[in-house]
Amino acid sequence: MKKWRIRIFAACIIAYTAAYICRVNFSIAIPGLQAELGLSNASVGLIGTSFFWVYALGQLINGYLGDIFSSRIFVFTGLIASALINIIFGSSSMLFIMIMLWGANGIFQSMLWGPIVKTLSKWFSARWHNTIGFGMSIAVIAGYLVAWSSSGLIMSCLSWRWVFWLAGLIVLSLAFVWYIMVRDKPEDAGIISISEADKDEEIGAAQSTKNLISGKPHLKEIVSNHMIFVALSGVSQGIIKESILLWSPKLLMDTHNLSLKSTVAIVLIIPLTNILGIILSSWLNKRLGQMEKLTIVVLMLGSFVTALLLAFFIHSSTIVSILLLACNSALIFGINPLMTAVIPFKYSDHRKVSVTAGFIDFSIYVGAGLAGILTGLAADILGWSKVFVMWCAVSALGALTMYISVLLGNKSLKNK
Repeated sequence: MKKWRIRIFAACIIAYTAAYICRVNFSIAIPGLQAELGLSNASVGLIGTSFFWVYALGQLINGYLGDIFSSRIFVFTGLIASALINIIFGSSSMLFIMIMLWGANGIFQSMLWGPIVKTLSKWFSARWHNTIGFGMSIAVIAGYLVAWSSSGLIMSCLSWRWVFWLAGLIVLSLAFVWYIMVRDKPEDAGIISISEADKDEEIGAAQSTKNLISGKPHLKEIVSNHMIFVALSGVSQGIIKESILLWSPKLLMDTHNLSLKSTVAIVLIIPLTNILGIILSSWLNKRLGQMEKLTIVVLMLGSFVTALLLAFFIHSSTIVSILLLACNSALIFGINPLMTAVIPFKYSDHRKVSVTAGFIDFSIYVGAGLAGILTGLAADILGWSKVFVMWCAVSALGALTMYISVLLGNKSLKNK
């Protein structure tokens, strides 16, 4: 069981790293794409927005389907299709076609996260959920590091088109690695489920979850209760997180007149500091007694402070700008494992892990869809300083809505 758990976790890390290789390469390709095709920030924002909106809708549909079908086949299909779309995208030149293709990429990328979380819930008992949830965030960071560093190198030697062509070829190979390594559940590998000790823990976790949701076992009732405020906070997190990750290379080039090569080298600091955000989030969540919603409130308030500082100091120096961007990214990224893994894991006893993860991811990528076009328009019309004022308002809203969810959850427990 131990060897298989390591193998399954490694496969999930590989699969989600592969997913990010075929989606965040776009942000590094933006300058080359704009130079060749003459596209404005707003036009490029439309391409990014098409991905996020379709991805968000796909999370609702594929999150539901992910609880029905084999995760092994579902994720394999999503990776293959995303890789092929990247190859086709790299051969395109018309804005409309590029918007359609990147939107299609969002459909197949949305087939990945919910089923991956479901697979992990089948292989790991409750005592592992917090560790696994934070550990999976490493896949996102690895995806950014691999995609940004390799894309920057490709851009310096070849053209932006090769960024998508090579990403597609790499992910095609990794899709088969996933299919060979993973099994949907222990029984598929000839293992008789989980140990007796783990079963005892699952019983305790199930009771804890029933207390959390006031004895309501159906997802429809959960969503109609205070989960909607979690979703609203997810929209806020998605706006800020994806604004930073999509636009930070272009932002630094515009505000500090950096070359593409210098910019790529500098922005690699952002995914590295996101590791610190995960560590901080995990530590803070433990200090607050595993109250993940309250932890999210604190991290959102931290994001508000750093966004306010960015509004005043973005033009001061490159070092100050990148440090503040990295701090904001780390704080907002620390929220990710809490929202997309730790909270969904609480519904594992209801066999609704994939659909819950899909619902929360849907909310985050609704925000991400807004980030693509709103940030591009704000930068074109008002300038980058006003973008950070917008982030302040968004992070304040995210903290408020999550705090309302905390209050409603406490009230439900008291009434029970």
